[in-house]
Amino acid sequence: MRHDFVSQLVMKGVDLNTVRELMGHADLKMTLRYAHLAPKSKLRAAEVLATA
Repeated sequence: MRHDFVSQLVMKGVDLNTVRELMGHADLKMTLRYAHLAPKSKLRAAEVLATA
């Protein structure tokens, strides 16, 4: 559930530092271990760069 919680927040645009605080992690590296992005989220991120 922790992986899903973090991934859903990140995919909905919540910044990693806020997610880190919500999870109670002292280090951002731990938060990153929980953040698994869906392929569509990665595609949307690439599209942001393409339209900039």
